[in-house]
Amino acid sequence: QVWAHRVGTFQKEDILVFQEDDDSIFVDVGATKDHRFITINGNSLASSEVRIIDAGHDFSTGALPEMTVIADRIDGVEYYVDHHDDHYYILSNDNPNKNFRVMRANQNNPGRESWVELMEAKDGEKIEDVDIFKNFMVIYAKRDALPVISCYHFETGTIHEVPLPEQFCTINAGVNLEYETDSFQFVLNSPYAHEATYEYDIASRVMTPLRIPVTLLHRKNMQLTGKNPTLMRAYGAYGVPTDIDFRVEHFPLLERGWIIALAHVRKLEQKRNTFTDFINVAEYLVKTGYTNPRRLTAVGVSAGGLLMGAVCNMRPDLFRAMILNVPFLDPMTTMLDPEIPLTRVEYLEWGNPAQSEKMYDYMASYAPYDTIPNYNDYNSREQDKDKDINPPALMISCGERDQRVDYTQSTKFVARLRSRLAPWYGANGKEACVLMIDENRGHFGNGTQDDRVKNWAREIVFLLSSVQMESGGFVAPSPNSTPFTS
Repeated sequence: QVWAHRVGTFQKEDILVFQEDDDSIFVDVGATKDHRFITINGNSLASSEVRIIDAGHDFSTGALPEMTVIADRIDGVEYYVDHHDDHYYILSNDNPNKNFRVMRANQNNPGRESWVELMEAKDGEKIEDVDIFKNFMVIYAKRDALPVISCYHFETGTIHEVPLPEQFCTINAGVNLEYETDSFQFVLNSPYAHEATYEYDIASRVMTPLRIPVTLLHRKNMQLTGKNPTLMRAYGAYGVPTDIDFRVEHFPLLERGWIIALAHVRKLEQKRNTFTDFINVAEYLVKTGYTNPRRLTAVGVSAGGLLMGAVCNMRPDLFRAMILNVPFLDPMTTMLDPEIPLTRVEYLEWGNPAQSEKMYDYMASYAPYDTIPNYNDYNSREQDKDKDINPPALMISCGERDQRVDYTQSTKFVARLRSRLAPWYGANGKEACVLMIDENRGHFGNGTQDDRVKNWAREIVFLLSSVQMESGGFVAPSPNSTPFTS
C-alpha cells in the first residue's frame, strides 16, 4: 500500500493512495529527477507498471490525486520512467530481442502506442541505466562487455560518447543529486587500479578525477587493519578551510591508536558538494583499509554541525558516532525570519529562501531538521534495501546564551529524531542520542579553560565509549608511545 501522510497530523488521518493486491509485486515510491512527479513503481522479477502522480497535489483537501498509468503490465516487459520538460523518458525492453532502449512519450499521452525511440542498443550492446539532468541525459551501457557512457543533449538531440580513462573497467553512476548542473560523476573500478570517482563536464567535455584533500594524523607504526578507530572533522562554510592546526583534544585519541582525518570539503555555496565530499572521504577511508563504519566517528561545530546532521540523514550506516557542537540544524527557519540576529548578514552565504522558490526548495533538500526521514523510509530507499542499518550514536551540545545559533535548533532536532526514528533514538531505541544544554554557554563556550577541558573530556569519553561498545574492549594508551605522522 501507498499512503499519503501530512506532516503534523495523526496517522489515522493518512490517505490510502494505492493498493497492490498481487503479492508477487514489489511496490516502491520515488520521484522524477525534476521533482515534478511522484512515481509508484510496481515491479516483479520480469515485469513493470509505473503510476504517476503530480507532486504538487494538495492532499490536505482529502481528495485523491489523478493517477496516470504509463503502460499496463505485460509479462516479460520491464520499464522505468523519468521526466524532463513535457515528456516522459522511458527505459524499456519492450521489443522482440528484449534489449533495453530509451523511449520518449508526451506527458499528455504517455501510453505505449505513443512511445518514440531515442536510442537503441546496437549489436553487442546493452543499455543498463539512464540519468536525467536539466540539459542532458546520461546513458550507461555495455559494448562487448565493456562499459560505455553516452550523453544525449536535449536542445540539439545529438549524442556524444564520453572517452573513458580506462578501457577494461567497471562503471557505476556517482552521487548525482543535482538536476540543474553541467557535469556528472561516475565511479570507475578496474582490475589494476583502485576505485576512483571522475567528474565529466558536458560543456567543455573535460574529465577530471574527483580529488578531495584529506589530512590524516596517526602513529608512524600504525598498521592498516580496517579496524582503526577514526575521527573525521570538517567545517564546509564561509570559505573557512579545515585548518591543520594543533588541537590538544586529539592527543588522548592518538595515544590510543586513533586516526584523525581532516576532510577539506568544498563549502556550502558549492551546493550539496559539501555533503557528498564528506561522504566520499568517509567511503575512501573504509575502502582503503584505514577503518570501518563501526569504528568511524565524526565531529562538527556550528556550520560543521549542519554538515554532520545532513550526512547523518543521508548515510547513517557510515558512522559509529557523531558529535554536533552548537550545530546550525534549522537553516530554513532562520533564513526565513529576518528578525533573527544575523539572518540578513547570512543571505550571501546561505541564500534567501523567502525571495526565491528555487532557493527555498534547494535549502529544504539538505536542511538537517527538514530532512530527518521516518524510520521506514530508509528501507524504501534503493541504496538501503536489504541493509541492516546500524545508526551512529549522537551527542548534540548547545548553549542557552548562544547569539549565533539558537539552542532550540538542537532541541527541535533531537525531538524529531526521537519521534521519527524511535527504534533508533526513542526511549527504548538501540542507540544513544545525548542532548546537552549549558545555560551559561555561548557560541564559543563560556570563556574559561576549565570549561573547554571539561567539554573535550566529555567528547573523548563519548567517542571511546561508543567504539568500546562496538568492539567489546576499551583501548588504553600504549606504554610505548611512538611519534605521530600526518
